[in-house]
Amino acid sequence: MSQIKDILAGFLQQCDIIYPRQISLDQSFQAACYADAERRGFDMELLKKPLDVGIAIGATAYQHLDSQSTQVFVAVWTALLTHIDDYYETYSDGLKEFTGRFIYQQPQRYPVLDQVVTMIREIPQHWGTVSSNLILTSEMDYLTSTIIDSVIEGMEIQTSMAPGFPQFTRRMTGISRAYAIMVFPPELDLTSWIQVAPDFMHYIDHVNDLFSFFKEELSGETLNFVSMSAEVHGITKIEALRKLASETGRCYQRGSSLLKAYPDAWNAYRSFCIGYVGFHALSVRYKLDQLDL
Repeated sequence: MSQIKDILAGFLQQCDIIYPRQISLDQSFQAACYADAERRGFDMELLKKPLDVGIAIGATAYQHLDSQSTQVFVAVWTALLTHIDDYYETYSDGLKEFTGRFIYQQPQRYPVLDQVVTMIREIPQHWGTVSSNLILTSEMDYLTSTIIDSVIEGMEIQTSMAPGFPQFTRRMTGISRAYAIMVFPPELDLTSWIQVAPDFMHYIDHVNDLFSFFKEELSGETLNFVSMSAEVHGITKIEALRKLASETGRCYQRGSSLLKAYPDAWNAYRSFCIGYVGFHALSVRYKLDQLDL
């Protein structure tokens, strides 16, 4: 436990982020998210828990957005995709047909998947053309990853012969391209932030890996990025965690340096990076209070 704590504390220091000890959610934002979900006809009994996840990330990582409707969109969109991940078996046949039905503008097999289509069509209301395209393709990758995960369950991962496979699947399941692009409002010139996208995506994917590792170790989980990375490189999981923390910290630092010439883009980036750590601190599922960071 002490080694994990030291690695996470070192990462936060590398990024000049103070671990937030007290976070409270804005009740008006929470109410707006619930109202939007109800307006869409969501089954609130099914979606309450994932909506709370979406509200947490919207309130922490996207609090810099001036448009509350965009902030609410991020929260509700997150809830919808989280729910689909949680209930993959329920929607598996519909997910396998999703792309074909989407292309031919046919109704989806399940109302939840029709909701996904509705929200896809709303993306251009919140972001520009290039951003909307990148968010859409990231979302489609994510939906595909749910199918891949079910197909490869139990498959032996050939880590020595396919060392890039863990990162390939991680990038799809993390939806990091969408989450990175959503940070920058449409009024920001694309040229001011687009070059930071690769490092930003790494930060989003792997901050989650860093801050979820403790609870995964407690539960004995081994099918995670840190464990697979340790196997690929022939090192211990603690060494893999330390390596990942250092690499992710360098990604943050490069991104921050790159954006310093564009204050508005840098402020959005910096706010997200701090808020994303806050999201993990706020979420009791990560058990971070036990580490006393």
